[in-house]
Amino acid sequence: MKSRIGYIILVLMVMTSCYHVHDEWVRLDDFSSLDPAKSFIPYSVSIDGIQAENQLNTRLNRIEAECTDTLIDDVMRTSSFNSVGLAKGLFSNWHSDQSRSYCGSYMSVDENGAPIRLSGRIVVPLNGKVKRIMVVSHYTIGANYEAPSESFPLEGIFAARGIAVIVPDYIGYGMTADRIHPYLCSRLTAQNVADMYFASLPFLQHIDCMPEYDDILLFGYSQGGATTVAVTQYLENSNKAKIRLVMAGGGPYDICVTYDKLIDNDYTDYPCAIPLIIQGMDVGHQLDLDYSQFFLPNTLEHMDDWINSKRYAMAEITELMGTKKLSDIMTPEACNKTSDGMTLLYLAMLGNSVANSFVPHSPVYLFHSMDDNVVPFENAEQLLELVQHYDCNVETNFGHYGSHVKGYLRFLYTAIQLLYEHGEIDRKF
Repeated sequence: MKSRIGYIILVLMVMTSCYHVHDEWVRLDDFSSLDPAKSFIPYSVSIDGIQAENQLNTRLNRIEAECTDTLIDDVMRTSSFNSVGLAKGLFSNWHSDQSRSYCGSYMSVDENGAPIRLSGRIVVPLNGKVKRIMVVSHYTIGANYEAPSESFPLEGIFAARGIAVIVPDYIGYGMTADRIHPYLCSRLTAQNVADMYFASLPFLQHIDCMPEYDDILLFGYSQGGATTVAVTQYLENSNKAKIRLVMAGGGPYDICVTYDKLIDNDYTDYPCAIPLIIQGMDVGHQLDLDYSQFFLPNTLEHMDDWINSKRYAMAEITELMGTKKLSDIMTPEACNKTSDGMTLLYLAMLGNSVANSFVPHSPVYLFHSMDDNVVPFENAEQLLELVQHYDCNVETNFGHYGSHVKGYLRFLYTAIQLLYEHGEIDRKF
């Protein structure tokens, strides 16, 4: 009786913490046999019909707007028209009424190691026939309305073709949107993602959606690419899961290299990336940094509104900042890696850089656009050098695919080719 009362209280807390009205609240009795401490507990369920289509179209429209706002020398490589047209072609073959979404919560740990309830989305084929599980680590977002539990993710389209797609929100989004996101804290985020995978297993069994094959797919781009690599390390070290294929694209695998290149260039399409890194390392590792040493007064004054309010997407934050030059928002000390205040930051960035320690036993598909204007291509080169030294099973796709955003669309397209045309979804472990 006590456990049932605790379950009801938990679900009521989850429901009252949601940030928009979902299609349909779940019936408590349908999931009361699940242990909230060990299982993903849904608070809403919906068939991914018109609402999902509208959310995807909104995402694509935003991407199209960002793609057209690029440098001239990028046009000859992959035009914005071709990139978004490619994506829209992919989604035109997607049947939104053939998958079902469950938004819910699960237990993990925060930056202090304390228990925390996090949220995310699970998308399954409507017919319940699951080939494999795909664990998606999402790319950098600014607004909470972009979180997987709040809006249908682009990767959710895989579910209509036989994959159970698991997409965590991360700390700082969804149920925990009031918290600062520990950006690029790889080990912590990897555990948060892995915990949702493990919590999803009893839930998927409960709804009769266990996969035909028990080895999983890992997928992520940008921040999600680096996180996916960290998740691979976490799962392989724990020896609790079999991995069929790791698909990582455009990731900041070496955070120090990323920081240095952006500072040296004094330009990036997403200038808030540097404040996100500094704040993420500070919060994730309790560095107690003095932000006045890093941010100019105008940036410091608006940090909570621009970034921590979670009201604005990345492109909107750029507009609010009014510049893409980092020297306009950062202090000279923050742009000088030899300054006294940078030591703690660099040590934290180094400790979260997966390019220094990634030796995968699983097959890896590594993608990066050589023209990436947000995450420098040197990240992929450094990671590749490490894994080649250990003769790992890595397939690369490096090409002139345009900007960071365009690269994601190409990465998504090639992932679909790998899974379906090349047969990875049906390949046995």
